[in-house]
Amino acid sequence: MNRRRKKKQQVDYVELMKQKLAAIDWKQPVSKAKWQQITLPITQFWQHLPKLHQRALMVLLPAVLLLLLIPAPKDKQAVVESPVDTQRVAIQLNAQSLSEQRSAQSTEQKSDQWQEYTVKNGDTLAQVFRSNQLSMADLNALVKIEGADKPLSHIKQGQLVRFKLSEDGQLDMLQLEKSGDSVMFFRLSDGSFGRNK
Repeated sequence: MNRRRKKKQQVDYVELMKQKLAAIDWKQPVSKAKWQQITLPITQFWQHLPKLHQRALMVLLPAVLLLLLIPAPKDKQAVVESPVDTQRVAIQLNAQSLSEQRSAQSTEQKSDQWQEYTVKNGDTLAQVFRSNQLSMADLNALVKIEGADKPLSHIKQGQLVRFKLSEDGQLDMLQLEKSGDSVMFFRLSDGSFGRNK
């Protein structure tokens, strides 16, 4: 038993609207009774809406109409991106950690300059620390605050490791540079380390 449903007849709403507009006599003023008869379906529809929807429509409809009436800017200027220069530039920074700033002694530092080490093939961070006479206790303290991106654990050949020593010869600051990014570790006043990124 094959039952076919009848398709609903398609209504051409555009044609229906044209007929309604053609039926309006634009030359005669609309009387109050005629106006109420025209707006009756709209007011009934409006009254069936929840209060929240009515309030939302009272705000949104004027805003949408206003946006439709505001003209769009005519000339749009294309944004031209300039190429990024990737050269190293030396900048004078106050790179003193809190331990140096709070130091009561005003003697000359053991190392006022940054020291650099380029990671060689097969180097680990422990080997980098040993070859530069840095403390393994400092390495362990740094690894504890390393973070999820693990910049210390994933050093690679050609990566630049920069460090600065405090007055007593301990590691004061350590900077790792990798493909334009830089992560810096520094000693806090309590002797532990902090990370800038």
